[in-house]
Amino acid sequence: MGEKNDILIVEDSAAVGMLLKSYLEKLGYTEIHTCDTGETAISTFAELVSQGKPPVVLLDYMLPDMDARSVLTQMLEVKPDVRVILETATEKEDAGIKELIRLGVYQYLEKPIRFEKLKDVFDTIEKEQSFFMKESKQMELLKQAEKEAEEKIQGHIDFILKSANQISFNKIVAILGFSDDTIINYLKKLQEEGKITPLGEKKEIACNRCDSVKTSQIFFCPNCKSSNFKLGKLIEHYDCGNITEESTYHNDECPNCNKQIKALGVDYRVMKNHYICNNCDEFFPEISIEYLCLKCENKFSMEDARWKSSVNYKAVNMK
Repeated sequence: MGEKNDILIVEDSAAVGMLLKSYLEKLGYTEIHTCDTGETAISTFAELVSQGKPPVVLLDYMLPDMDARSVLTQMLEVKPDVRVILETATEKEDAGIKELIRLGVYQYLEKPIRFEKLKDVFDTIEKEQSFFMKESKQMELLKQAEKEAEEKIQGHIDFILKSANQISFNKIVAILGFSDDTIINYLKKLQEEGKITPLGEKKEIACNRCDSVKTSQIFFCPNCKSSNFKLGKLIEHYDCGNITEESTYHNDECPNCNKQIKALGVDYRVMKNHYICNNCDEFFPEISIEYLCLKCENKFSMEDARWKSSVNYKAVNMK
């Protein structure tokens, strides 16, 4: 059980006040304050609240200077969630008592007060206090976890921005794997601090299944679909029509007809930047391209791709 509340006994009968104080001390309460008028009760209550020690109030229904309703309403103005336990010989069905309960009295104790009833009330208060303290602790832990998660996300964004001179918002989201206000707000903060600068909109290829821009290109032979190819030069011999790699023309001799090739443009031509497949030996001026989504592993062609636009950022002072 945590630290017990302060108690404020508001009772014009000194004998009843002493009995209540003595019994509450037996229950383990040590900070017990007594008042015999409503005026002193209100000022004492306000002082305790200002000290961060809001008390549980035992309030007598009849006081010499003001009624319980006036005391209750003024205490509620100071602390709306104050626990006030009303002591009275008046029956609970009385209109005045009903009004006080409606205004916010926590519990009602009929006089003469039976200590077992008083104990039940304070046991309930302590259980509630324990619950709220645990709940408050859980909220603190949750807020701390949220703060740590936010700092972790910010650290990831810093690393991404430091690793690339330029990167789009969509690409950052794709790398992190989610999008929320934390990312947007942090990028805005970095922009305000002059650490990144927006370069306008950037259009990027996105997966036609999951919409992610985290994609990779796959290059392959248009004939056999193999990725085992190379970029090289081809020579076409005009006389026999042979077209093979430059390396097959040993000593300027055509590997097909064994004739010498001498004059460029007369005997032969050089076909630069052609792709040569090592599997099927076919050659092509352009290689085939396919896209692989790194999120859902979907493969798609340029024609089937989606396009997404977002702000492109440049890191200028990310240290």
